[in-house]
Amino acid sequence: MKRFQLTAGFVLATIAIAASLPLAFGITPETIVASVLIVAASGLLVEPGHTHYRGGMRAQFGKVGSEEDIEAQYKEVQTNLKDIGDKLKAHAEQSEKDIKAHRSMSEETKAKVDELLTTQGGLQENLRALEQTMAGLQDSANAGPAKAQTGGQLLAAHIEEHEDARAFLANPVQGQTMRVAVPRSAFQAALTDTSGGGSSLTYPADNRGLVAPLQRRLTIRDLLMPGRTSSSAIFFPRESGFTNNAGIQSSQGGLKGKSEITFEDVTRAVATIAHTLDVSIQMLSDVPYLMSYLDGRGMHGLKLKEELQLLLGSGTGGNLEGLFTAAAAYAQPAGAVVTDETPLDRLRLMMLQVELAEAMATGVVLNPVNWANIELQKDANKQYLFTNPQNTTTGRIWGRDVVSTQSMPQGQTVVGDFATHAQLLDREDASVAISYENKDNFERNMATIRIEERAVLAIYRDEAFVKGPLSGS
Repeated sequence: MKRFQLTAGFVLATIAIAASLPLAFGITPETIVASVLIVAASGLLVEPGHTHYRGGMRAQFGKVGSEEDIEAQYKEVQTNLKDIGDKLKAHAEQSEKDIKAHRSMSEETKAKVDELLTTQGGLQENLRALEQTMAGLQDSANAGPAKAQTGGQLLAAHIEEHEDARAFLANPVQGQTMRVAVPRSAFQAALTDTSGGGSSLTYPADNRGLVAPLQRRLTIRDLLMPGRTSSSAIFFPRESGFTNNAGIQSSQGGLKGKSEITFEDVTRAVATIAHTLDVSIQMLSDVPYLMSYLDGRGMHGLKLKEELQLLLGSGTGGNLEGLFTAAAAYAQPAGAVVTDETPLDRLRLMMLQVELAEAMATGVVLNPVNWANIELQKDANKQYLFTNPQNTTTGRIWGRDVVSTQSMPQGQTVVGDFATHAQLLDREDASVAISYENKDNFERNMATIRIEERAVLAIYRDEAFVKGPLSGS
């Protein structure tokens, strides 16, 4: 037999049908008995309740403390409803017998039926409230993913979820370390998190929150083509020369022009960028403060060094080969004539040099002082030539994106095709390791936090990047 779920619509439909008989045919023993039978039969058509929710919310009514309590109450109400239905059915059968015996329904039977109907209505209200509570729990369980966690939050979660991690912090063992991987999204979350970075220490009532250190915006990585590698070094051929002898064939059977192209094998080792921080064991015990410590200083410091390496790395001694280091030196292109050259003229000529090398400049890297001087230029009417103070978009110059960073020396710049001819390959994302075995940590009740990452920068064409001063002097 097909059964229906006990919903508000089903209950209302049952009540409407049961009430329509006395209204249509008058209030008689026969119509009352028929209405009672309809209500009783509806109880038999209800499908037994099944719950499939997950959640940690407390119910919206009564004193309910857990999912098991809600489910138990739901089943109890369903059982009570079935009992009421059975009793109503019994009274209906007795009334039917009385009517067949040409007797009216007794006052006692009427009173009992009214009492059972009232009880049934109250139970149905409780059942609807339980269904709404469980629906809310289901919605909570199906909520979308939480925002990206910061590095410190990942560390706190790791300690919370792993018994061995808590045991490690409580009882350090010589020679053991704890490592927690920190994906790149965690670093981005640390930069964009405006909630305080998890610095929920216990303070007096007048808590103004942690004053976080100023953090420089990092953008050089965003200009580059991303990638990953699983090796300790990368190898790639790079074009070192090209002689173009393409031409018209002089006659049928005649020799065609022969062009020459040469390559060089390039090897770049994966560099390790890392630093360590000494913290007290007492600080480690206060996980929220440790989260702020990692997010605000350790991870950001690592990324500042990465940005410096991406621009100015020497390419020797374990350093990355930086973009400024590998770029071709600026030389004014033949045929380009400029009078009273300004920094804007120099940047446009650098873009021309990149274009003549068969590439297309996609970005410009400037020191913040130089970029501010360019934006502040005015005409004779004191109108800004190059920018609108109310403009909130990313800085652009000659149609290219501008990256303003202190990693670039003042007075210098690099222009190039960052998106096509350079690629940053990550070997290991930034990770955090905690150890008690470093120098005299045991005596001083200290621990050492190590933050490191491994990556390599591949510059496929040096001539696609041009560097030089912003003026001819």
